[in-house]
Amino acid sequence: MKLLSFLTAFLLSFPNLRASQQLSAPASSSSSQATTMPTTKPPQRDPQALGVLNQVLATSGGVTAFTAIQDFTASGTVTYFWAGEEVKGSVNLRGRGTDQFRIDASLPHGIRSWAVSNGTGSIKEMDGTSQPISYYNATNLGSLTFPYFAIMAALQDSTTSVADLGLMQVDGRQVRQIHTRRQLDALNDTQAIFSELATRDYFIDPTTYQLLKVEDMAHPAQSLTENYQHEISFSDYRLVGGVLVPFTISETIAGQQTWTIQLNQISFNTGLTDSDFQI
Repeated sequence: MKLLSFLTAFLLSFPNLRASQQLSAPASSSSSQATTMPTTKPPQRDPQALGVLNQVLATSGGVTAFTAIQDFTASGTVTYFWAGEEVKGSVNLRGRGTDQFRIDASLPHGIRSWAVSNGTGSIKEMDGTSQPISYYNATNLGSLTFPYFAIMAALQDSTTSVADLGLMQVDGRQVRQIHTRRQLDALNDTQAIFSELATRDYFIDPTTYQLLKVEDMAHPAQSLTENYQHEISFSDYRLVGGVLVPFTISETIAGQQTWTIQLNQISFNTGLTDSDFQI
């Protein structure tokens, strides 16, 4: 595979795809539906796995503190790794809930911005051109650098399966892997494609309960079912407003590092609105 296949700049620029446009099921008679109606097993919610995720929140500030956070605004520096070249600049981040996130990077040749909001999004390149972000990539990019919102959602949503996959070695250290998967209605997700999109793995330090990494999948426009492993790593945790915040965040796609962000500051509840996530 070519390196560009793995770069965030490439993956985010795929044409927009809405589920209703690409995955509509063929019409069938009621008698046919009666014999082919899919069945769905109840979500499996492992008490031990739920306990680990609750412990992550508890040691990072507590559910009460995270519930009070409606949005965040942060700034720092970013380094993009493009075709063997490091491109550095300043960066501003905004996030709200699990579905809204925005990055504005001031780079040597201009400003590069991308944002997602409720499953849709767009990217604006340094030359001013804009392209949509595909639905199946946008759905996993909400609040990318602040993972606690997604953990809270998994704990509160009874349709999300949560499993403890045990201890393992990752990057030379022992971690605990917690697997989550939102289980959508079988009638609306006959091939389990969108349930697969709503799948995440959390890698947690078993001693400190700090979140070290989140894994999901990124996809090219040509094939929704073609998957590239997408990782966001977190480190340099600092206490801000009563919660532990990762100040170093890195993205890797299919084993290729694409960017690293080093935060300088972060503020909560700055009053963001839907308009802040439109480019």
